[in-house]
Amino acid sequence: MKLFKKAAVLVMAVTMSLSVGTACSSDSTISRLNDNGGLRVGYCSCSEADDAPFVIEGKDKHQMEGITGEPSGNIADSLGTEVVFTRVHSAEAYDKLMHGSVDCLWNCSPPSKELVSSVRTIETGLFYRQVIMTTSDSKIERLADVKGKKLAVVSGSDAQTELHNASVMEKSLKKIIICSNMQQVLQKLASGDVQCAAVDEPQAIYAADHFKEKDIGFKYVDTPIAECSLVIVTRADDADLCSLIAEKYVEMSQKNKIKDLCQKYNLNAMLSSLIKNNPAQINA
Repeated sequence: MKLFKKAAVLVMAVTMSLSVGTACSSDSTISRLNDNGGLRVGYCSCSEADDAPFVIEGKDKHQMEGITGEPSGNIADSLGTEVVFTRVHSAEAYDKLMHGSVDCLWNCSPPSKELVSSVRTIETGLFYRQVIMTTSDSKIERLADVKGKKLAVVSGSDAQTELHNASVMEKSLKKIIICSNMQQVLQKLASGDVQCAAVDEPQAIYAADHFKEKDIGFKYVDTPIAECSLVIVTRADDADLCSLIAEKYVEMSQKNKIKDLCQKYNLNAMLSSLIKNNPAQINA
């Protein structure tokens, strides 16, 4: 935890140094946000629903919860503006950002090499794994054990992308069943329609905790398929907004609010990465 606090202080210093002499431009940025209806947050999603634990609709439909919903809402509040959430598919996320449809992207994949110079990224220090999931009584223990098995995966998820990248694994499967959300994946595992699934660990953990068939348990193969970092992205010409978001995010990290969110949603793997890595970092 000492490492976590030191990293937060260092990043805070970097953020503040970037902000020196930009008070007027920051005021202009906030004024622009208000003119556009608020901070327009594009959050990457692989389905039309079931975005938990990243974004969860709260009791008030305008108040989103989750490890993306709560921090971004709090940042908008601290800037004295509203937050407007827009669900975007990963394939179109950067187009929407570059064309000004959204002000920033959350829980999206890092930019491609072609886009690096056109954007600014904030590394949140959170990482999440793409893993193989199966039922508790399954004999599948290793990645090699999925050979010849039927596997389920959510369409458009990072897990699907990484499964495709691991072409050797993809080709070894008997069949891949495409699902629209995590609940469908769990149902197919519980019914025996598939023997395993490739999943994004945070969504899988949250869905399993809320699965209606409580007598069914799930487990994960220890070796992940891949691991993705959770980033916040703005356009390169929006340096003031990037600096404001990074500063507020680090403040929340220092107050353990991000840690508390990881614990709230039972995301121990994410919590571990948060402690081991910098909680936030601007890549300008």
